[in-house]
Amino acid sequence: MVEVVARGLSVWIRGQEVVRGVDLELSGGATVGLVGPSGCGKSALVRALVGLERATGSLTVDGVELIGAPAAVWMQLRRRVQLCWQAGALDENLTVGQIVEEARVLAGMRGRGEALARVGLDEGLRTRRPSGLSGGQRQRVALARALAAEPAILLADEITSAVDRPVAWGLVDVLRGLVKEGLGLLFITHDLSLLPGTVEQVVVLADGAVVERGTAAQVLAAPQHAVTRALRAAVPRLP
Repeated sequence: MVEVVARGLSVWIRGQEVVRGVDLELSGGATVGLVGPSGCGKSALVRALVGLERATGSLTVDGVELIGAPAAVWMQLRRRVQLCWQAGALDENLTVGQIVEEARVLAGMRGRGEALARVGLDEGLRTRRPSGLSGGQRQRVALARALAAEPAILLADEITSAVDRPVAWGLVDVLRGLVKEGLGLLFITHDLSLLPGTVEQVVVLADGAVVERGTAAQVLAAPQHAVTRALRAAVPRLP
């Protein structure tokens, strides 16, 4: 089982510390929700977990320290831990099939794999380009690309933020199905309504620091920090 452990992890962008002293544990089959308002440092933290931002502190995968490690060590991580971007990051010059197959090639894998089927997309979309797809389909392609390398842990960064509610729930259902298959999940969102039944643990980030953590039931039922309470109050409700 793959285990990613961050201890006192800080993230630096252009010489400024944007995330401070975060402790986080991820493993195959485990589910964690990382929540917080826009600009709190969620995306910077997730990028640091795969080596895309400079970080200090400790970050280990199966006991191997990554902070300060050579690129070859990071490459071993990136096949087992994949980051799913928002659909806007897709290359419009490539077809769906090329987007997914590129990810497999970079991971040193052969064949088509079953990534499209795992996210509920028809194989017939392989010849289409992202611009010819709906918003929900594009986001599923981005998810399929992350799954193409068959990772043990998925980092899903705000993948529901640019779609409407029904589409968002469809994406959440896909994530839940992947978790049942044994995939570990770090689900990054500012929408607390998507967490019940999706993640076991919740970590709340505000101004670059963890301000609250606990089980999803504990944090959602009785939030202790003002930021968490504000996020819960922002959940859409029927009159």
